[in-house]
Parts: sequence; structure tokens; C-alpha cells
Amino acid sequence: MNEEDRKQEKQNENLPAVRQPVELIPVELPEPHQRFYDKLRAKIESFIKDKGVNKTVANYILLAPDLFVLLARLIMDKRVGGSSKAIAGVAVAYFIAPIDFIPEALVGGLGLLDDVILAVYALRRILVDVDESVVREHWNGQEDLLSVITKVIKSADDLVGKKIVKKLEELVFRKK
Repeated sequence: MNEEDRKQEKQNENLPAVRQPVELIPVELPEPHQRFYDKLRAKIESFIKDKGVNKTVANYILLAPDLFVLLARLIMDKRVGGSSKAIAGVAVAYFIAPIDFIPEALVGGLGLLDDVILAVYALRRILVDVDESVVREHWNGQEDLLSVITKVIKSADDLVGKKIVKKLEELVFRKK
């Protein structure tokens, strides 16, 4: 195994396995979630249009509403255990908190990048204990959820920097 193969293997060891996409079942959001989802998505789309955010970054920011609603639904699902609900709760609170590593109040929609990354790390941790089908049932995004998780994890350092990614990982994966 050459040096390049070792680097690739090390990089992939923390990524979830990606399986072929399956047909996703459309999920209707309950009315309160739909209103929040629509407001957040409209706010993000407006920011992207006004600031001319590049398409790649915009696609990551636009994951925020789908991830937020997914985490909120997991908190309410009786099939999800207490520790997974706690992790989802931390991620939801991080979305809502006015102060985080990249505050939206200071940088606008770009401040959602750290929220998206934390949400993905939380989901990666949740998928250890919760059946994948339960999590997928609550996913309303357009892309396959596991592909989204993999893509965000691979791009996290480039999006927000290694120091912030390390702190976000510590929030989700700290020892008990």
C-alpha cells in the first residue's frame, strides 16, 4: 500500500459507508415544522441571492432546514433512544443558539455552515444506535441522506477550517 492509499484510507475511516440510493418515500412535514422550514429556507435563499454566494457553499447552507427538521423529528420519535435524542437536542440547540463558532448574526447565512457540520456529525453518531430506516423516514431532503453525511464530512475542513471542525466533533463525540 503506497502513501497515497494510506492517506485515503485514513481519510475514509471516519466516514459512513455509502450504499446505492434507494427510492425515498416523500415525507410531509407537520404544519409547525413546515412553517419553520419555509421561513428558514426563504431566508437562506434570499441571503444566497443578495450576497452572490458560490453554488457549492450555497448547496451546503441549503441543507440547514432539512437537517434541522430531521433532528427535531428524531427528538420526538419514540423509537429513538434517550442518548440519541440528547445528541439531536444538542444539535437543534446549536441551530437555535445566537452564539456559536460562526454566528449568523455576524456573517449571515454563511454562519449556518458550522450548524450543518455539527448536525451531520450528530447524525453520524445517532446512526450508530438508531436503525437507519427510522432516520431515513424523517429525512425530507432531496439527496440521499448517507451521501449528504459523507459529502459534508469530506468538505468540512474546507468549509469552516480544521479548528472549528475539531471543536464541533468534540461537542458530539466527547467521552462520557
